[in-house]
Amino acid sequence: MDTRQIKILLDRYNRAETSLGEEQILREYFSGLSEIPAELEPYRTTFRYFDSMRRSSVQKPELERKLEGLIDREQDGRPVIMLNRKVIRWISVAALAILISTTVLIVNKNRKPDLGTFEDPEMAYQEAQRTLLYISQTLNHSTKELSNISKINSGVENLKNLDKLNSGMDKLKLISKLNETATNENKY
Repeated sequence: MDTRQIKILLDRYNRAETSLGEEQILREYFSGLSEIPAELEPYRTTFRYFDSMRRSSVQKPELERKLEGLIDREQDGRPVIMLNRKVIRWISVAALAILISTTVLIVNKNRKPDLGTFEDPEMAYQEAQRTLLYISQTLNHSTKELSNISKINSGVENLKNLDKLNSGMDKLKLISKLNETATNENKY
């Protein structure tokens, strides 16, 4: 067969437009010739692989049984649903999550919330007094630590005397400058 006609058949084969007879022609072409053009060499290995797989088609009986079952279901008009194990696991996890969340919602809906309220006003007053006393004691305990701040304040008061020293130093600098100007005037 001519190489040009084989290329046309290969184009049709790649577009899935060939008949079984045309595919047989391609199989015979690539299995029979010892020399073919280099551009068609990849097709030779492909068709030889298909031919070897067709000759050594060893199928497992369980696979055949499953396939026959699927074909029967398809012919009966029943939908064929194929799920792998991962999908089944995810579906079961989702169902479990829905079940747990529904259970929690139902249990929480039926439970009365404990708002910490008192029916007796006297008990509420006593509880409020006890809570306020606890807060007061806690705050008083914490303020004892702050008593040392007054010692820092007394030290800061002593530093105010440094301000007087600083003003004295400024006066000394002024006198020093006056002294310098007087000595400079005496030189001229």
